[in-house]
Amino acid sequence: RGGGGGGGGGGKRGRWHKPSSSSAAIPYGTRGVVVTCEQGKERAACRDVARALDEIYEAKFPSSANAGDGESGDAGDPPSTADPGGSRADPSDALAAELRQLKEEKSESRRFEYLNLDFKACAFVRMNKEDAGKCAPSELVHALLEKVRDGERVKKNGGDPGFVPRSRHVMRLVPADDVCFAGMDEIKKAAKALIDARFTAFEANRSHDSEPSKTPADVSSDAPSETKKKKTFAVAFASRANSSLKRAEVIDAVADLVPKGEWSVDLSTPDLTIAVEVIKGTCCLSVLREYYGMLKYNWRMLGLSDEERAAERARGTTTDRNTEKTT
Repeated sequence: RGGGGGGGGGGKRGRWHKPSSSSAAIPYGTRGVVVTCEQGKERAACRDVARALDEIYEAKFPSSANAGDGESGDAGDPPSTADPGGSRADPSDALAAELRQLKEEKSESRRFEYLNLDFKACAFVRMNKEDAGKCAPSELVHALLEKVRDGERVKKNGGDPGFVPRSRHVMRLVPADDVCFAGMDEIKKAAKALIDARFTAFEANRSHDSEPSKTPADVSSDAPSETKKKKTFAVAFASRANSSLKRAEVIDAVADLVPKGEWSVDLSTPDLTIAVEVIKGTCCLSVLREYYGMLKYNWRMLGLSDEERAAERARGTTTDRNTEKTT
């Protein structure tokens, strides 16, 4: 006997998420990245993301790369392979211990932590609070994807792109610069703080970048300058395992927080995109640059050639099962 409109019929199709549990929730106030990936590869995908973002962070803050090193013993002394009695340890044992240590250091990040969301093909990478205070997850993800995109462009032109971060399992990266309860009032409060900070910073950077190109004629002209032209934005909404929030209501509420006058909606190439990612009872928020230019922050697609991208789209392997709506 058939079920209602939301029953799906036979009931043989597996759930794409398990019943909600407190251990599978993203803590409020957390910063990190929502990772979509191949089913069954959630932990491996998050490990790839943690490694790549670690490299980006350490490139931005070189002094952090060696933080915590040399806490025990002298920093310049190599580890000893001799036992206290003076006889040397077995070289094979020393090599095995060194390889094991390197494997542990590479597999675990002190800066990023894997969070299981009880979803298929979706997980969360939480960023250390202190490090996130220095550089927001959205900035790290943008820098990572920029490196992937630029590497493919160099390769397409016949050049040597050097090292380009790759992952066999990761699809999309959705930064979370703040996480709040998935309620309308909480979303508006958290979004307002991000919009005030990021939109203002974008305007300041845009004004600063355009200063060198100004001439006395431009200053004296009555024509509107480039910095006074309307800037554009969009709101990207996605929801997983949550039916209490209405897409249109959330989008309208967030869009109303954007300063009126110099900002207008652009659904194709907005300057900034406000990402609203609802996951169970939490909401991940961020303000992103080049969201559509970077293929909705799809790491896999961004690193492919045009031909490979077309083949992937034909197979449908890089599309997010969750439907995203934009306005």
